[in-house]
Amino acid sequence: MVLCIIALPVFLFLSLFSAKYRPLARRAIDCVFKKVTLRKCETGLDDELKAASIAGIMKLHAPSATFVNKHFEAFSLIFTILMILSFVFTAQGIYNFAVYGNCNGPEGGFCIYNGLQNPAFLKAPGSLDGITAGNATAKIVVIEFGCYSCPYTKAAEDGVLKMLNDYNDQVYFVFKPFPIPTHPYSMEAAIAASCANEGEKYWPYREALFGNQSYVHDKGDVALLDIAHQLNVSGFDSCYAQKKFASFIAQTQKEGQDCGIYGTPTFFVNGKPFVGQNAVNQTDAEIQKLLGSA
Repeated sequence: MVLCIIALPVFLFLSLFSAKYRPLARRAIDCVFKKVTLRKCETGLDDELKAASIAGIMKLHAPSATFVNKHFEAFSLIFTILMILSFVFTAQGIYNFAVYGNCNGPEGGFCIYNGLQNPAFLKAPGSLDGITAGNATAKIVVIEFGCYSCPYTKAAEDGVLKMLNDYNDQVYFVFKPFPIPTHPYSMEAAIAASCANEGEKYWPYREALFGNQSYVHDKGDVALLDIAHQLNVSGFDSCYAQKKFASFIAQTQKEGQDCGIYGTPTFFVNGKPFVGQNAVNQTDAEIQKLLGSA
């Protein structure tokens, strides 16, 4: 029974690609169905799989084959439990990805399913609207879609600052706020950063946002106002209270959605997209490549 449970999904999958596995899949289905209905499995599939497994191990190491044969039921049970748990966690991850856009749920974090979406299918933004730095006449334009409340946008920040320092006169940098709703106070942080930009304290405020990300997650408006007061951002309280840049944030967020953005940070170097944990390093390599071919 245990081996049939393990073999069933394997044979079902293989039967999609080869007809020779379909009889085995049918036998596994029959065995599992009879066992769960408290009837005896008469297909002999369990015994065949056990014999094949022991024979395979015997070819590699006879003592190990003897040990496995002696404790075969225990090993089978362990593998069955692990398989069931893997199915449960996989289903949970797929549900979270469908609902929250991340397989970890509302808290976010690295998600293996992000790799199912190919960065090559992202469309470069059609405008340079955003918060800018560097040389506006540079031939290399770097656009970042980022979320101030996202841990991966925060992790990329050292690379962004290094890029601006290394290529300040050779690159035009545009930051487009892309608040992710599942990250706490992401929209509020984006509005606050734009208010700080108007008060000519954008980069110190941005540094403080990333440096105090947990504080912002916990305290929200209180933290955003506190950071602005510590930096003496001119006109911040009025700007933030009026949500002055809410429409601008909505615009860059819509632009990101139209581009197909599925995670932050996402960088475009002269239209070429890079997404994920290593995106900022890939961006730097692409800049070097473009400068080397100029």
